[in-house]
Amino acid sequence: MVKALDVANFFVDLANNTVEECMTNLRVNKFLYFAQAWSLVRLNKPLFEEEIQAWQLGPVVPSVYRAFQPCGSDRIKDVATDYSLEAFSPEQIELLLDVARYYGQYSSTKLIDMTHEKGGPWDEVYEMGVPFIVISKDNMKNYFSKEELPSFKFTYNPETDVIGHRDAEGYLVLPKEYDDEAE
Repeated sequence: MVKALDVANFFVDLANNTVEECMTNLRVNKFLYFAQAWSLVRLNKPLFEEEIQAWQLGPVVPSVYRAFQPCGSDRIKDVATDYSLEAFSPEQIELLLDVARYYGQYSSTKLIDMTHEKGGPWDEVYEMGVPFIVISKDNMKNYFSKEELPSFKFTYNPETDVIGHRDAEGYLVLPKEYDDEAE
């Protein structure tokens, strides 16, 4: 089983390789909450063992919060520790990508609203000023079982799709055969 920090690093790394995405400590903790919930529903098992607690601004994995605490509310510029995609199963990667694609479209304020929904797992346990209240995995699974996370299937077509990478400055670098100026 992967650690919550591995999952957080996945989301940070993904965001840092996407031009329009910005991952903050608050945002990565929301993504962890949704990833855990959807793993419980879709894969019928937890993604990670660490507990998620009900804090004022929503669900938080304390170890992940502490790892990125030096960033404050600013963008997280780098992963907290080394991690490898090999730690994840193909099903877990698909799930994490679906979570990132779906919830990534929302602002952090909207994500707070979504995690604070009346009758939701956070709302059921949160008490102002009472620290360390755990959001149970059973409550998360039961609540999210009523919905469905959209699945985004990507199929690669070598005749029409181009695969490149981003250089150190974040510019997209295409393979030589697609560079008209490299004659």
